[in-house]
Amino acid sequence: MKYCLSVLLLLSISCLGFGQDTTTAKIIAGPFCGALTKTSAKVWLAYKGKGGFSVTLTDTLNKSISLPKATHKLADNKGDTTLSLDFETLEAGHTYIVTTTGLRRPLRTPDCSFTTIGDTAVTDIDFLVGSCAYLSLGFMKIALPGAAVRIFHSMTKTKADFMIWLGDNIYYMGKEHSSYEQMYACNLKTRIQYPQLNNFLASMPQYTIWDDHDFGPNDADKSFPLKDTSLILFRNFWINPYEDTVKETFFTYKYYDAEFFMTDDRWWRDKGGDTTGAFFGPCQLSWLEYKLLHSEATFKFVCVGSQVLNDDNHGECYAMYPRERNQLLDFIVAHDIKGVVFLSGDMHYSELTTVAWKGYPFYDFTCSPLTSPMDPSNLTSRSRYRVPGSVLFHKNFGRVHITGPVGNRVCNLSMYNMDGKKKWEYNIRQEELQKKATGLGTK
Repeated sequence: MKYCLSVLLLLSISCLGFGQDTTTAKIIAGPFCGALTKTSAKVWLAYKGKGGFSVTLTDTLNKSISLPKATHKLADNKGDTTLSLDFETLEAGHTYIVTTTGLRRPLRTPDCSFTTIGDTAVTDIDFLVGSCAYLSLGFMKIALPGAAVRIFHSMTKTKADFMIWLGDNIYYMGKEHSSYEQMYACNLKTRIQYPQLNNFLASMPQYTIWDDHDFGPNDADKSFPLKDTSLILFRNFWINPYEDTVKETFFTYKYYDAEFFMTDDRWWRDKGGDTTGAFFGPCQLSWLEYKLLHSEATFKFVCVGSQVLNDDNHGECYAMYPRERNQLLDFIVAHDIKGVVFLSGDMHYSELTTVAWKGYPFYDFTCSPLTSPMDPSNLTSRSRYRVPGSVLFHKNFGRVHITGPVGNRVCNLSMYNMDGKKKWEYNIRQEELQKKATGLGTK
């Protein structure tokens, strides 16, 4: 719904004022954009104080103002509040600026703007990927500082269309996963105490899956007793396009001719070592198979917290659950679902792996870590399916760039170090990602 500015100010402050205290509220984190379509967007910020204020969108092309259709709040016992706003009836391909009225903005508060998806069926697509962003809090900043936060500055300068976080986007350390208040504080303080991260979040839309450290303790599985609490917090700090019928965190979204299948590898996960155990679980696996089968996207990116193809069992991986993993790969091959690429994190090193599974050339682009410490034991990893020259044992982020005309699209995968220097790249052509009679060392 659009109004002229004078009417907007009257209505937004009186009707959408989130409290009528005379104390002026103040932004403490954000704003940034999450889920995005042609005509809708989700915006997130955190604030403290109870004064009335409004958050709106300004269309840079026609100067119209958009009000949120719905708002969602979550607070801690101190009154610090996260606010998610749903905007609809936007214009396709227009750039919008997040505008606040009656809300104090500290000097370091970043400006936030974004462009809705356009009306064209195909265009160049450019997005970033990464995982494992350990950022120290409290006294741990001295004992174990979160190094190389300058990587977020490098990522901001890259100016991609959006970012995909592949898990371990924060780290619950020690007792930080022991209560709602502790988990809430960890999420919020990470954004408040690291302006480089806050600035990056504001620079492009953000999409997210979780892994063990932002779900619960290290290697957490379905037995984690506070998983309902971590779910509430995750869904309020990361504003993904969650499906109303799905309780957990998995969802899909489309961006021109690419589709993203964002999975949850923790909620139903059995303890590792049970070869017949669940990884995604039967409900999510059925959902994923159905979505893949009915997708018409050129490239279908399945985003997973753990590696999918690497079966050398160096660290956690999907191969530790062979019954379920083989079922998924066999399903894709049997139905010749074209264009599947896996994106994964977790390993604290990056690599590209590929294997021809019954004639289908699968790829798994693993990107890790963003800021977390390196694990020396990773130097001994020997993935038999690793693309030569693709391993990187340093802090890094990945980039995916899709180009080319309809029917001849190319997916370029590249890896960058913390200073934004490209380390390697690899092209996957559209026609390659389909079942063939013979393959590369067929499993």
